[in-house]
Amino acid sequence: MKRILTVILVMIAITAGVQAQSYKSAIGLRGGDPSGVSFKTFLNSTNALELVAGTGYWGHNFAITGFYEWQKPTGWTPNLDWFIGPGAHVGFWNDYYSNIYETGILLGVDGIIGLEYTLDDIPLNFALGVGPTFQLTSGPGWYYWNGGFAVRYVF
Repeated sequence: MKRILTVILVMIAITAGVQAQSYKSAIGLRGGDPSGVSFKTFLNSTNALELVAGTGYWGHNFAITGFYEWQKPTGWTPNLDWFIGPGAHVGFWNDYYSNIYETGILLGVDGIIGLEYTLDDIPLNFALGVGPTFQLTSGPGWYYWNGGFAVRYVF
C-alpha cells in the first residue's frame, strides 16, 4: 500500500510541472531561412508538428520544411515555452541555382531549438528558432544553420 501511494504521489509531482498548451493550432508568417507560411498544431500537451512552406537560402529555393517538436514551459514566465525537435525539408532550386548545382532537387534533414511566447489577451504567439540543416542532394554546402522569427494567429 505504501508503495502504491508513493508511486501516485511521485506521478502527481511529475505532472504538476507539466502545463497544457494554451492553444491547439496556429498559422502565420515566418521570416528568416526558410521564410514563408508557418503552421503549427499540437498532437498532445507537449508534442507538436510545425510546417513552413516558402523560400530559403536567401530566396533561391522553395521548400516545405516539417518539424516534430517537443515543447515545455521555461519556468521563467507564464506562456513562455522552449521547444526542440528534428525535421526534414523537400523542395527545388530556382533556374539559376539548378544549373550551378546540376540538379533542381532540394532534400535534407533539419533540427530546431527555440522559444515561443503566446499572448493572453490577443490570439497571437511569437516564436524564435534556430538549428542545423544537412543538405542531402545539392546546395552551397552539405551543412549550414538556419533560423527565423514567426508571428502566428492561434486558434
